[in-house]
Amino acid sequence: MSEEPAGAAGAADSGAEGFGRLVVERSGGIGGMLVVWEVDIDTSSRRDDLGRRVTELPWSDRSTADPATTSSASAGADRFDYLIESRFGRVRFGEGQMPQEWRRLVDEVREVAEPQRRRPD
Repeated sequence: MSEEPAGAAGAADSGAEGFGRLVVERSGGIGGMLVVWEVDIDTSSRRDDLGRRVTELPWSDRSTADPATTSSASAGADRFDYLIESRFGRVRFGEGQMPQEWRRLVDEVREVAEPQRRRPD
């Protein structure tokens, strides 16, 4: 019987790949600038909290969401759209339609990662 390295139990619970990267993109607003926060959950100081939160969210429920129904155009002028991606899936929300559990995830990622400004594609 082999011993697991320290911290390996959480990775085993999340699959062989660990939790991986989590990317939050915010687009829209007055300037239309794209801001991205990216965190490698496995090396983050908040690995356990972020990893648990990411695995508990309903990724499959929103992974094929129609961007037209969640875009800033449907939420009002100068609102933000959020695209959240991980190895568990991809979701998109308009600022006003984002459920609380997703808002908490976005807020936590914004606390641990530096924002990067990018031009929209």
